Amino acid sequence: MKEEIHDKYLVLLTSCNKKTFGLRLKFFVICLISFVVMKAQDQQFTNEQPTDSLEISLLTCTPGPVAYSMYGHSALRVHNFTTNLDLVFNYGVFDYHEDNFVFKFVKGETDYILGAEYAVGFFGRYKDEGAGILEQVLNLSQQECNKLNALLMENLRPENCIYRYNWLYDNCTTRARDMIERAVQGDVCYHAIDPQMSARSILHQFNVVDRWMEFGENFILGYELDRTLSKRQQMFIPSFYAADVDSATIFRPDGQAISLVRETRHPLEQTSQQRMPDFNTPMLTFILLFVSVVVVCVIELRRKRTFKWLDVTLSVLVGLAGLLVSFLFFFSEHAGVSTNILVILFNPLAFVWIPFIIMRKIRVVSYVILAEFIIFIIAAIAVRQCFDAAIWPLVSTLLLRVIVNIFINHNKSLSLHSQKRKE
Repeated sequence: MKEEIHDKYLVLLTSCNKKTFGLRLKFFVICLISFVVMKAQDQQFTNEQPTDSLEISLLTCTPGPVAYSMYGHSALRVHNFTTNLDLVFNYGVFDYHEDNFVFKFVKGETDYILGAEYAVGFFGRYKDEGAGILEQVLNLSQQECNKLNALLMENLRPENCIYRYNWLYDNCTTRARDMIERAVQGDVCYHAIDPQMSARSILHQFNVVDRWMEFGENFILGYELDRTLSKRQQMFIPSFYAADVDSATIFRPDGQAISLVRETRHPLEQTSQQRMPDFNTPMLTFILLFVSVVVVCVIELRRKRTFKWLDVTLSVLVGLAGLLVSFLFFFSEHAGVSTNILVILFNPLAFVWIPFIIMRKIRVVSYVILAEFIIFIIAAIAVRQCFDAAIWPLVSTLLLRVIVNIFINHNKSLSLHSQKRKE
């Protein structure tokens, strides 16, 4: 295992082009520092050097502009005043240029790595991005600091540093929280108010300016995201956990109660400007689509004949969206995607209907699709999944096409039947 990880780090630099070299170099440097730190600590423990003076902080970074940093980030800073070694332990290290990364990410099989890097480099990287960092110095005894440092060093070993990332249940923030709680002698009690919130409502707070991102999340995440989360479950968001830590108390076995945070600092202020909301929103896009389809349907009703090119186009789009929703529903390990009832409407069956549409043998198909809508409505009422508001004009557009096809085909049948009776 150790040799595989070491070889993977070396491959990162030897299998990249100029465009990705800088990104992979950063990843390699973090991994290299982690390896050096681990060896140095091993040597320290072997020589049984005296206990160092440690200060450990929780670092909370503000949200960034890209998808993987949109919700912020958490890390642990270990400052050794005896050796003047200032490190940041980061459970969010990954290489998105590795082979099949996108496919693994979609399947929910992304492995993250605990990395250690110098604090100056960590701060410098976030400064370049214009992000801010909140530092909460933990009110731990030296014995607890030593234990937490030892836990992190044990996690840093090649055989322990890789873990299966889960954005909702096991991420950089929950890992940092668990390490802190394992090191504390006593119990950590969080006193912050427990608001009744779901994971979906929490996510919406961070992508309110990116409505397409919000729509995409709502499109693939099912009703699992709509259940109310406990206070502890809400800690998967870095800023939420930081707020809880701020008012937390350590209850010692001897009955002593002390604050978990000794001091709060702001080593880096956010300088990046908040992104302005886009004019082109999903709601506007799908309303325009609905209005356009209504106009076409009026023309079709006057001509008493449907335009098959429109149904083929919509079937292709629904089928493509259905490939993603269905793949996530049946094969992905991501939290929340296997409870998405939109799979009833958006699935690859849309591709099956295309030949029938082209041959204008859509009568039976229309009733099958209508049955899908009925099942979807019943399921939506039963499980109470929250949908993005923009989904309704899109669903209305698809339902309108089904109704118009049924109506026109029914009138055609009546007309043919009437002609046969006259003959």
